[in-house]
Amino acid sequence: MLKEWPLVAFTVAGQAAVGIFLFVGFPLFLSAGAAGNAAARETQLIVLAVVLGLLAMAALLSLFHLHHPFRARRVLANFRTSWLSREIFFELGFMALVALGALLAWRRPAEGILLKGILTAAGLSGILFILSMSKLYMLQTVPSWNQAYTPLSFFLTSLSLGALAAALVRASGAETPSRSGAFILLSFVLVAAEAALSFLIAPGHGVFGYRSGPSLRPPAEAHRTLHLARLALLLMGLALIRGSMIAGEGRAASGLGGNGLLAVALALVLAGQIAGRFLFYGLFGRPGR
Repeated sequence: MLKEWPLVAFTVAGQAAVGIFLFVGFPLFLSAGAAGNAAARETQLIVLAVVLGLLAMAALLSLFHLHHPFRARRVLANFRTSWLSREIFFELGFMALVALGALLAWRRPAEGILLKGILTAAGLSGILFILSMSKLYMLQTVPSWNQAYTPLSFFLTSLSLGALAAALVRASGAETPSRSGAFILLSFVLVAAEAALSFLIAPGHGVFGYRSGPSLRPPAEAHRTLHLARLALLLMGLALIRGSMIAGEGRAASGLGGNGLLAVALALVLAGQIAGRFLFYGLFGRPGR
């Protein structure tokens, strides 16, 4: 299970990049008056740089999973039939479009139909990237992966991390409490949905999750412990998000206390997502692993 860390890093970093772009980057470019605001323009470029950094890290670390990394260029050869080819194609397309959008935003104010069209295409590519990623694992030969849990968990990872990042960015800026509070509430709902999904239908561990048939292999206690740790991390993150909501009530703007709670909540939820992804790959036992 732990040997699958390159895939864990690739999927979590890639999904986080899409979520941050959809909830933070793209809305910043659509906000009224952002083009003439130097601080807003700087934030736009920083967010796009973070997205590109996560995508580059995901692509680089995924090579550690390959026995022959220099043959990775051939992965795009089967776009018509292979979800792996589609996954890499949409990842590279998303990365290229975000990079092009960052270049245009850096050279001129973030306005115009061309830039918004490029960023819209980037958002669609990011969504198709996660969709392809989830379809890649929905194999009939691996029943524990061929469940609704797979796409739901992949998309919830992206959405929850993206919404939390958006709440933190907006609460740290000059946003009104109502606008930053909306993202805090959304992140609370998404993290709660993630925790409920894990508790109810996580394969092998959820109350109603898929159970494999009888096996002579002894039960993996480490997996059970990791599942409980994941739930605990998500619930602690949820409690801190709620604490941030309470801390922001009755104030003209979100204070440093609420921002600190959101930052810790983001770290806890991210740790929970990583634990969940290790569990996901641990469902498929390989010889010698």
